[in-house]
Amino acid sequence: MKESRLKKATYNVIVLTFYQIVVFASNLILPRFILLQYGSEYNGIVSSITQFLNIISILRIGVAGATRVELYKSLGKEDNKKTSEIIKATEIFMRKIAMIFLLYLLCLSVIYPLMINTSYEWFNVFSLVIIIGLGVFAEYFFGITYQTLLTSDQKLYIYNFIQIATTILNTIISCILIKLNFPIQIVKLGSAIIFTISPIILNLYVSKTYKLDKKAKPDNTALKNRKDVVAHSVANIIHENTDVTLLTLFCDVKIVSVYTVYNLVILGLKQLFSTFTSGMEAAFGNMWVKNEKEKMNSSLGLYEFFICVFISVIFSCALYLIIPFIRLYTKNVNDVEYILPGYAILALITQAFWCLRSPYLMITQAAGKYKETRNGAFLEAFLNFTISIILVKFIGLYGATIGTLVANVFRTTQFYLFVNKNLIIRKKAILIKLILWTVLNIGISIICIELINSILLINIGIWLEWVIMGVLAFIISTIVTILSSLIFYRDKLKGFLNIIKRILVNK
Repeated sequence: MKESRLKKATYNVIVLTFYQIVVFASNLILPRFILLQYGSEYNGIVSSITQFLNIISILRIGVAGATRVELYKSLGKEDNKKTSEIIKATEIFMRKIAMIFLLYLLCLSVIYPLMINTSYEWFNVFSLVIIIGLGVFAEYFFGITYQTLLTSDQKLYIYNFIQIATTILNTIISCILIKLNFPIQIVKLGSAIIFTISPIILNLYVSKTYKLDKKAKPDNTALKNRKDVVAHSVANIIHENTDVTLLTLFCDVKIVSVYTVYNLVILGLKQLFSTFTSGMEAAFGNMWVKNEKEKMNSSLGLYEFFICVFISVIFSCALYLIIPFIRLYTKNVNDVEYILPGYAILALITQAFWCLRSPYLMITQAAGKYKETRNGAFLEAFLNFTISIILVKFIGLYGATIGTLVANVFRTTQFYLFVNKNLIIRKKAILIKLILWTVLNIGISIICIELINSILLINIGIWLEWVIMGVLAFIISTIVTILSSLIFYRDKLKGFLNIIKRILVNK
């Protein structure tokens, strides 16, 4: 990776770290306030509505994905004319998607209150759908084109600066409104208004920095891959939203609230993971355009190693701490059972496989190989939906997550085989060895953490004890993973440490 790419990736990681901390804190605070003020039923409804709205908003990813592939080329060649034409075409297409979203919002607001099992009146839920929908619309569809431009240029840290400010403001205003006993509709309306600030600032920054030609003729050929990208997005819509959709349709909304609380941990892990992987697709895209195959191969090896180190350390901590976290977080909320150790383990294993696919997914997207992998995307969605709909009626949360786990294992394997066969020729046993090594690390770490706790006798009855145990778990799992790396992956560890050294000295 060239130094310019490394520096940009470093900026992205630093700023994104702060952003993810802010988002994670907000995601902990607001649901807790909603649970205590309005109860599990309202929390489940709000979470379910948001998930249903995200179903249509994910269509934007299709266009953004196709745009990024072309922007890697124009930005790499410093072709401002081509960049302007691509951005113009993307803006026009995004307006069409925005109109589709508004139509979907209107239909959902009418139908959704009739779908769910709730004690609240139709108009109460109808108004909540409309208000939350306006917030999602403001957050996702204003400025998404320019966000894509910054992502492709490895300058996503600019966007994240803006998001940090709006997220903090939204959290403060929402908490104040809740404490003043305003209806949940007013709270969400305040959020919708706040999230219109971000795209306005983003538009001003891009207009000043990139000097784009506003009158450029749209280059629709730049979005020639959008159908294939959208196909991936549609499949991803089904895959990502199957759990909440089926739980909403076949279970009480309080069960959706349980899913949402556990998903706080999963979302936190995703945010932490994306903090360290931010900008990698753009970096791989730059390597692919410049045909730096050897560099891609070595970078992929280090990336795989880092992900397994991340899973070894962070998921060891999560497995040990998730149930104490849920117990503390849902204290004094007694309208549904939240303590489900078996479900916690299953959910974390599912998320681990989502992390494992990251390097192969990024290289596939960076190379623009959407058409070649779209059938796998649809099969992933089919597996998830079919298995989940069969099992959710019998075992609820567990059934939905088993479907997701099977689909994640399949898709991770499919991406891995595709990359190794078509993009970077490598031995097929690499991933299997890494998975076995990761499982070994986690097993040893959990045993060591439990042994230390049996000596210290920390009962985790308050948040301070949870934090102390979290620090100890992190230290222990880190030591175990480093020692294991010295035994099995000494060269990878050395290469990874060299990258960290380059970042720290900023050479």
